[in-house]
Amino acid sequence: MNEQVDDTAPDKTRKAPLRCRFHGKMAEWLRNSGGSLAITTYTSGKLVFVGCEERQIKFHAYKFARPMGMAVNGRRLAVAVREQILTYHLSETGDGTEIFAPDRVYHTGKVNAHDMAFGRRGLYFINTRFNGLARVSETKRFIHCWLPPFISTMVRQDRCHLNGLGMSAGQPTLATAFCETDEHNDWRKEDRFTSGVLVDIPHREIVARGLCMPHSPRRYRGNWWLCNSGYGSLSRFDPTTGECREFCALPGFTRGLHFVGKYALVGLSKIRPEHILDAPPVRARHENLIAGVALVNLATGKREGLLEFTSGGNEVFEVAFLRGIKNPQLAT
Repeated sequence: MNEQVDDTAPDKTRKAPLRCRFHGKMAEWLRNSGGSLAITTYTSGKLVFVGCEERQIKFHAYKFARPMGMAVNGRRLAVAVREQILTYHLSETGDGTEIFAPDRVYHTGKVNAHDMAFGRRGLYFINTRFNGLARVSETKRFIHCWLPPFISTMVRQDRCHLNGLGMSAGQPTLATAFCETDEHNDWRKEDRFTSGVLVDIPHREIVARGLCMPHSPRRYRGNWWLCNSGYGSLSRFDPTTGECREFCALPGFTRGLHFVGKYALVGLSKIRPEHILDAPPVRARHENLIAGVALVNLATGKREGLLEFTSGGNEVFEVAFLRGIKNPQLAT
């Protein structure tokens, strides 16, 4: 029998409830994990912490303008919002409460920052509006680092919808984009369901084609993974063949990926037919789409648990695991 928990978290500014339900092994896994989840819900504008205190599941939701990418580095957390990247550091109060306190604010302007990651040279982010990779800066809006091979110049036009960033040994290594075009808004065309690419950042070359609106490339235990989002897939990439093979099919637009032990945490979204990210392939595969986070066993490829948003959140952008942090909260 599936274990189900129904709870709410107050929105810290408007008091709109966020309702969640657990299925399968998700709640028990979280209780035993020694950590917690951080989730950005994008269109509903929330950063959500899901933790555990004395084996009781705890929810905390905080309102932001379009929170998308997140990055975690030990006790540091970074969140991309509409025109800023916010960083926090973890501190503990006298009663043992774990609080992420504000650290720095980077004023990036309207760059539409997607994936982020801490690396050897600082905090990297995908600068989607300018079609490239960037780092944060305290003296200017951003430091430009890289353009894909099919982008001719850095220009303030989303041409290919560059979105995903994969790191290896502290260095930016792989990126995902909806297409390999140098024309403004070409990524919105119908062929976006077959034109997705995986790009090798250091070598500036395309290493996989034919993807459907891909996101979230990640390296884990010697393998490369990504979300073939339009199919609702978690896929594994083989650099020797260039093949992206489906590992697990999930009932949602897959976006946001983190690994913990033998599990993958995969973000799921409900995408409406009228939405710009509408994905007919995944809607054709599943009668009902789910918003939340799936727990996928890497040994079997099976979904063993699910955190489902039953209200208050329809689109997940990113999910992260906060190791050793059991019940985090955000200083407001």
